[in-house]
Amino acid sequence: MSAKVLILGANGMLGTACAEVFSNYDLTLWDRDQLDITDAAAVETSIKKLRPHIVINCAGYTAVNKAEKETQLAEKINGEAVGNIAQACKPIESILIHFSTDYVFNGESKDGYVEFDTPEPLSAYGKSKHLGEQLLQKYGAKYYLIRTSWLFGPNGHNFVDTIQNLAKSQKWLKVVIDQHGNPTYTLDLAKKVKETVETEKPYGIYHVTNFAGPFGTTWYNFAKAIIKELKLNAIVVPWFTFLLPGNNAKRPKWSVLKDSRLEPLRPWQEALVEYLNK
Repeated sequence: MSAKVLILGANGMLGTACAEVFSNYDLTLWDRDQLDITDAAAVETSIKKLRPHIVINCAGYTAVNKAEKETQLAEKINGEAVGNIAQACKPIESILIHFSTDYVFNGESKDGYVEFDTPEPLSAYGKSKHLGEQLLQKYGAKYYLIRTSWLFGPNGHNFVDTIQNLAKSQKWLKVVIDQHGNPTYTLDLAKKVKETVETEKPYGIYHVTNFAGPFGTTWYNFAKAIIKELKLNAIVVPWFTFLLPGNNAKRPKWSVLKDSRLEPLRPWQEALVEYLNK
């Protein structure tokens, strides 16, 4: 029998990608209806009973702007819940895979960030994800902390689908040019995570994104690539973050994640073409 793998947040964009990639394992797929990860007792009981070899935590609070007002909720889901999962995994020696974000950095370094750079989050969302990282490292004996960024893929709300839909109804699309990062295809990410586990890489922190060059790309250039590939008529207009309505959370300007410990994924442009034509 293949090893048991538990995926938390299994109905989301990243969770469904992991379920597809890890389909040759003995999978258990749980979302919020099956387990409230903020309930420490429930997490301990459920994971202890299942005794999975690997737990993949894809659950998370991702509403960056709303987190400024819902700080406690973001901290419960992105922070405290990670500690709950880590504490449940440790005594049964389950391997815990947890995903974090480029938003744990302040974005002041144009050279990007490697795995061992010191986090300094700007927003409530970033701080909640950093709390999760801290609790994972405090409680989790066997963990892979995977930082990634700018996710797109099937079965979830993402930038690519948003641009595609807006371009059908709007001629001019204002997209920010003052944020730099790495777009990441969820299926590429899940495959790299699986490879990392199966080749028994050392536990610890890893950065996994699609390759975007030394300075990353911008949301503006990302949007232009989407429009070009789909041959749409919309015109992408360079814009600035501070001009966007409802944008009350501080975002890092330069948050390029450098994957210094693993072979880089293919360029994001190749992944984008595959996604749009899949």
